[in-house]
Amino acid sequence: WGVPTPKEFPLPAVFVGVDVFHAPRKFDPKEGKRKAGKESIAAIIVQILRSHNPAENSLVEIYCETESRAAGKEMELGPAMNRAVSNALKAFKVAPSSCYIWRDGVGDNSIEQVSQQEIPAVRQALSNPGQVVGAKTKAANVPLSYIVCQKRIATKFLTLQGDAIPCGGLITDIQGPQYKTFYINGTSPPFSTPKPVRFVMAHNDPPLYGVSPSKLAWALCHDYPNWAGPIKLPAPVQMAHKLAELAGEMGDCGDTINHKKFAGKIHFL
Repeated sequence: WGVPTPKEFPLPAVFVGVDVFHAPRKFDPKEGKRKAGKESIAAIIVQILRSHNPAENSLVEIYCETESRAAGKEMELGPAMNRAVSNALKAFKVAPSSCYIWRDGVGDNSIEQVSQQEIPAVRQALSNPGQVVGAKTKAANVPLSYIVCQKRIATKFLTLQGDAIPCGGLITDIQGPQYKTFYINGTSPPFSTPKPVRFVMAHNDPPLYGVSPSKLAWALCHDYPNWAGPIKLPAPVQMAHKLAELAGEMGDCGDTINHKKFAGKIHFL
């Protein structure tokens, strides 16, 4: 499978999807309150795109890692993201020219704090000289974009006739007070009002100003493996959601998964 992507961003490109799975809380009769039964699991997906032509991207270049965390802990993923991106670049022997990070599970009040923790960590992994065989001894600054995906929102959109907007509807007129924001209506169920996803541009380097983040997000919504049609989220962050859920349901919280052995394989779907 493959989808055409906007041709404005430099290649090779690195797409990073991040999500955290929180185990359901269970009632503890001894303490008389609900408690988390297991640790939370963070999942990081790193996908490499080498060409704008889907026919030239025949190999699956996806690397993933998980990390156990204290129950309910969502932040401080910088070291884990740095490690995952570094290992992915080594595994696929690629020196990237651009990077897009899709981060799920971050509320409005935490966007600035989380982005300040994670962006420097990923930027260090991208520009670390000597990590790829044949790479330049002094790596240039790789342009980076950091986008927060928010699913749990109460916003819904209708047409002037009172109908639900069609699949692929883009809304840009509603802006946040601090960051550029856009909404994509990825699905269109026949008997209910669809709930869109809010995309918050927390950071965007100048070399990527000419790239349309909404077009790229909508293209990646069609890139989810083994699914004919679009989904609500870009494929890297949806795959991170699936991996985090899979590891979170394992007895050892995914600690026995050999991520380097599974490089290039979508083993969690």
